[in-house]
Amino acid sequence: MISNRTARAVMAVAVAAATAFGLSSCSAGQANTAESGDTLKVWWWEADDSALSAGWNEAIAEFKEKHPNVNVEFELKTYEQMQQSGQLLLDSDDAPDVLEYLKGNATAGLASQAGLLTDLTDVADDRGWDLSSTVQDVGLYDNGLMGSGQRYGVTNYGEYVPMWYNKDLFAKYNLSVPTSMDQLEAAMQTFVDNGITPLALGSADYPGPHLLYQLALEKMDEKSLAAYQRFDGDVDWDAWMYAADTIKDWTAKGYISTNSTGIPAQDAGNAFAAGTYPMFFSGTWWGGSFAKDVTTFSFDQFLFPGTGFVPGSGGNLWVVPEKAKNKELAYDFIETTLGQGVQNELGEEGQVPVAADTAAITSPVSKQTIEQFTELQNATDGGLAWYPDWPVPGLNDILIQNTTELVQGTKTPEQAVDSIRTAYEQGRADAGK
Repeated sequence: MISNRTARAVMAVAVAAATAFGLSSCSAGQANTAESGDTLKVWWWEADDSALSAGWNEAIAEFKEKHPNVNVEFELKTYEQMQQSGQLLLDSDDAPDVLEYLKGNATAGLASQAGLLTDLTDVADDRGWDLSSTVQDVGLYDNGLMGSGQRYGVTNYGEYVPMWYNKDLFAKYNLSVPTSMDQLEAAMQTFVDNGITPLALGSADYPGPHLLYQLALEKMDEKSLAAYQRFDGDVDWDAWMYAADTIKDWTAKGYISTNSTGIPAQDAGNAFAAGTYPMFFSGTWWGGSFAKDVTTFSFDQFLFPGTGFVPGSGGNLWVVPEKAKNKELAYDFIETTLGQGVQNELGEEGQVPVAADTAAITSPVSKQTIEQFTELQNATDGGLAWYPDWPVPGLNDILIQNTTELVQGTKTPEQAVDSIRTAYEQGRADAGK
């Protein structure tokens, strides 16, 4: 969820955000005042009815029990605020003590390079946090590149992107879970033949780029994936051409509606939950809400056929701004989110906790996603492939724009891939890679 999702480096937006939030900059020396110890400021952007919000509200409740004299000031932000203006918010005198932040080179990576995030390496060691799992690699950054180096963030959940599907509609048309691309396309054609658009997309938001990336992964191996995500070699743009060609083909065949270009992720998910579409390609962060909202049919999920690679990673990060005024309290809060009470709550709410007592979790959705996530995390052939917008700043917008134009038919696959490649290579050059 996942959201992944990178910051838009657009100065006009940044200036507007600074004005809207009344931000002001100061030196690190000015910001690092003595800790007051009586207030903890916490920010996140997850909706009130989400699994993550339920888990983190549990963390606040447990934190208050352990710190009865501390006032917790919680502020609900939006994903767009953090995506567009995250660094400005971190660099403000009004920065919180601990907040949810976006993982990836273009977000946490840039913020760590800019000195805006507290290095948590020694904190984690001193407090004995068990962060040995590779799911925690999303919190490690070396000169802005994710996956190794010093620790600037901690996640308390994992995520991946499956295909959610309506079991009742599949059964109605005698369809089995597809295990190959040919079978997937045959299933979608069956729905089209019966007047049903198969795929809820929401190409105005992250589901569009996620689908494009998943299709590109069909033609990638470990080497080409490392080239794209870690700048280790030359990117296989032919894989992206295959993906763009497939998006065009699927739209022409009616597997994807051209109307999806104006639909955000939430609306696409709602349409699936209402039974309008038989399939929805999006992350495990939907599991909890589907368990609550899907009441007229049975649903399940399957991994995209044809490859062992799946978009996914550890979840968004808990970070401590360098300008935080109560860092020790922030560390206590992060520690609370890793505790079994919060972890089990996340599991019961349909999330993929990283340290829960899995035997105590009764949620069928969570049991399945935890098992699948563990298999992907431990896979030696394929596995979690991170997200398409992570390598360079601004790539998220480029991916959304070009996926949208592919579906609209206003760009050819060649033009779309060329735009993505140009933005990627410029960002890679700017990073000195």
